[in-house]
Amino acid sequence: MDSAVRGDAPIYDSLIEERGDVPADVRRVAEETLRQLTRALDFGPMGRSSGYPGMGFPPPASI
Repeated sequence: MDSAVRGDAPIYDSLIEERGDVPADVRRVAEETLRQLTRALDFGPMGRSSGYPGMGFPPPASI
């Protein structure tokens, strides 16, 4: 979070120095997780392979 949004918050600044910017870290991890989920759950035409209809992986070898 930039200082323009926080304003003058020396306690917050010292906590970030000690512990890191946890909200920003959480935001980055959540955005990356959302990107991974979007790719994993892509049931659109480009996400399909020859296999189970609508799935992005082939059927097991036993079928």
